[in-house]
Amino acid sequence: MAIPNSGALALSAIQTEFGGSNPISLSEYYAGGTYVSSGTSGVNGAVPTSGTIAMSKFYGTTAETVSISDQSVTATRVASGTAVASYILKSTGDINRTVNTNTTDIGDWITPKSAASGYECKATLSSGTLTSGTTGSWLALTSDRSWSCNQSTPGTKTATIVVEIRKTGTTTVLDSATITLEANWEP
Repeated sequence: MAIPNSGALALSAIQTEFGGSNPISLSEYYAGGTYVSSGTSGVNGAVPTSGTIAMSKFYGTTAETVSISDQSVTATRVASGTAVASYILKSTGDINRTVNTNTTDIGDWITPKSAASGYECKATLSSGTLTSGTTGSWLALTSDRSWSCNQSTPGTKTATIVVEIRKTGTTTVLDSATITLEANWEP
């Protein structure tokens, strides 16, 4: 929910929108810092990155929203090819899934998408085996991050991962989802 464009504005309203803890200090809310993304702008222009900061710069601003949901991606072999099931967090803020050679946009992991570069993700393998994709490490979302199961011989390969997203340089996980990938190759 955005901060109103005018009227009385309390530090607590800025804290409610962008996060933080008590005691509240306006200096916590420089753009590019822990709570406010670089380039955040409202009706009175950009929130400064340093120097003098006025509460009026926060009129009409809004925090980013990170949201991912549980997904299942299932692929079955096409002709004599390989079955490929992939889940992709794009650096553009999009979420894609690939079934064999068809990639589909299934939503956005961040709103507004212009803030995507300030986040990182980690995937943890819960079960099964991945064909590709890094697990166990926090990775900057300045690059696309993908995880795949491929199957090129008769049988099924599955993997379940838990994907977490947080703001770069923080320890607070903003959202997580369980992703199940299944690749089937049937003769």
